[in-house]
Amino acid sequence: MRKIFFAALLLLATFVEAQNTSQLAKNFTSDDSTTLSTVASYPDSVRKQVILACQKPEVLIKTEALQKSTSNSFYNLVSNYSKEEQKKFWELARYPGLLEKITSGGKRSKEELETIAETYPEEIRNTVITYGKKHYAILTDIHQLHENSQKEYEKIISGYPPQAQSAYRSLLKHPDVLSTLAGNMHFSVTLGEMYRADPKKTEELLNTVKAEHEKQSAKDLEEWKAGLEKNPEAKKEMEEAAKEFERERQDDDYYDTDDVYYTGSAKKHEIQVYTAPPAITYVVHPYPYWFGYPWWYDHPYWYPYPYWYNAGFYWGPAGIVYMGFPSPFFMHWYFFHPYHHYYYAHFSDYALGYSYPHYGPRNRRTGFNSQIHNWRKANEPGLPKSYLDANPQRPQRIKELGKFEMDYHNNTKGVFGKNISRPEFLKNNASYYPQLNPALNKPDLNKRIEYPKQQSPQKFNMGVPHRNTNPAQPNKGGMTAPMQMPKQGGIGRPHK
Repeated sequence: MRKIFFAALLLLATFVEAQNTSQLAKNFTSDDSTTLSTVASYPDSVRKQVILACQKPEVLIKTEALQKSTSNSFYNLVSNYSKEEQKKFWELARYPGLLEKITSGGKRSKEELETIAETYPEEIRNTVITYGKKHYAILTDIHQLHENSQKEYEKIISGYPPQAQSAYRSLLKHPDVLSTLAGNMHFSVTLGEMYRADPKKTEELLNTVKAEHEKQSAKDLEEWKAGLEKNPEAKKEMEEAAKEFERERQDDDYYDTDDVYYTGSAKKHEIQVYTAPPAITYVVHPYPYWFGYPWWYDHPYWYPYPYWYNAGFYWGPAGIVYMGFPSPFFMHWYFFHPYHHYYYAHFSDYALGYSYPHYGPRNRRTGFNSQIHNWRKANEPGLPKSYLDANPQRPQRIKELGKFEMDYHNNTKGVFGKNISRPEFLKNNASYYPQLNPALNKPDLNKRIEYPKQQSPQKFNMGVPHRNTNPAQPNKGGMTAPMQMPKQGGIGRPHK
């Protein structure tokens, strides 16, 4: 990524010199590299909308404020319902025009709801019928909230040229794009200024970044696949992690029977095997921008794609078939849940080694590598020197770190009403974490990890789904379960 970005900066420097705008060169820094690469990779039609939108960045600011207000209102509307019910509300809101059909003209009969449901994908039909009758009032409120947001948005963009208005309306169909622009105003303002100064040079810059990124990504992907094939332990653990990911996301994955090449059964929690590349047979509608993505995702998740899209591979008759890199969503889920590093230490080691090869960080601000970089940046200050450096002992150190975080969490939840610090816990249980002991001298050991920005506060749950939690019965592979809270006295000792 550094090569790509520096090439872009070289082109930008030429552009800036020609325009005699040195201040712009100063403002457009490497911190914008993620957004630059992301925007450059958009299809031309979307990129044109982005450029138009960045001409008036004040609209982005007002739009983001309206989105925050509306998403809070939506959350307040549904917060008293169970998570399962909230999932249904979010799903119904994903389909353009569906809420209006359900709620307009008064409460509809079952037959009328069945007629409406017939025109939508099978997995949502029962919800349309059930919730259309059972939750008509709340669906009416949700629809009205969305309509009010649209009206307010129209007021915001009403004073701008028709072409700009059209661009802003189109971007609502791409909430991930609009969210990226609003969340990176430094970049958006700079891009708008660049384009106003010289449209042609700006387009050349974006095309250069896109071409270099695609070229480098193809090379990196081949290295990723080749490395996994040479590291069977890491590959096996990646597959195990993907199975766990699929189990956790099963309720959000509606593609069990809609993939035209799928030949297995659709039983819950059963791994899917494809005879040819899987395919999504209809449009995947995003969660509406005004409501945001569901609060239980701690990383932006606008499009509910199937597991293989996020894992970067699917299972074929002869084994896994790579489709691309794991998604940032998958890697965030993986790296920011410590128990993964305990159970899948070799895959963690491989991912770290891939993202930090001998010549320095690789694409650290783009794609799935950004999540690995964020995790390392958050954890390294509190670890012993060279703890994450590459050598044959790193998998064991990573495993010890994962176990420490699990044990610390599970043994300090309200012990006598006292919050025990990480240094205190490590000191009291030093013999169980020999490679972490030097961290006692690190002031950042007890520093709370700042997770990447998310829509709502992190709900940190160390519970491990589908795992054996009986310490008397080891898990598969000889790994012990996380230690349990003692019934009486002191801090419990972790199991070896």
